[in-house]
Amino acid sequence: MKKLNLLLTIFIGLSILSCSSDDDSIIVGNPQTRTEFIINGADHSTPNGYIVSYYDGTNNSKHAIYLLNGAIINNEWYGEACDYTNDLTQGVIFNITSTSITELETGTYNYELMTSEPSLNETSISTNIIVTDNCIISADSINENQITSGNLAVEKSGNVYTLTYTFQTNDFGVVSGTYVGQLELFQDLSN
Repeated sequence: MKKLNLLLTIFIGLSILSCSSDDDSIIVGNPQTRTEFIINGADHSTPNGYIVSYYDGTNNSKHAIYLLNGAIINNEWYGEACDYTNDLTQGVIFNITSTSITELETGTYNYELMTSEPSLNETSISTNIIVTDNCIISADSINENQITSGNLAVEKSGNVYTLTYTFQTNDFGVVSGTYVGQLELFQDLSN
């Protein structure tokens, strides 16, 4: 009986040590964030975020957010299609009217083309972008001709934005995406 008790004690001890060592191998940290949009099941990475803001101090502020797999090369924006790195192949552009007169407010912005109220006014989702001499010369784009409804949720913690968006389209079904990161600020000189 003593041998059985000893074997049982050893077995329980090994079981406890085994469970303990499994727990020690768990790594605690931030989960890997995927910054992309999905069309027809295909992932399209957009790791770089930019924001171009315009406000006159009396009306709602207007913002253009660019989520790209390439980069904008100038920190002053003239509204031209010739400010991109030549490696750009996909991206998303949101035009937003915010509830604030000075900044992009957190919240959910619904896709509405014909309003001056705070909303997501326009969106363009592009793949197969071709850039030559820093100018976009062609792209396959989903825009207001294809999008029937959708929204963009904006969250902010410090300087990090979390953008989550979903759109229903005529020919591509649901297009959805997420961006987590900073939005580099560009000065709007297009007026």
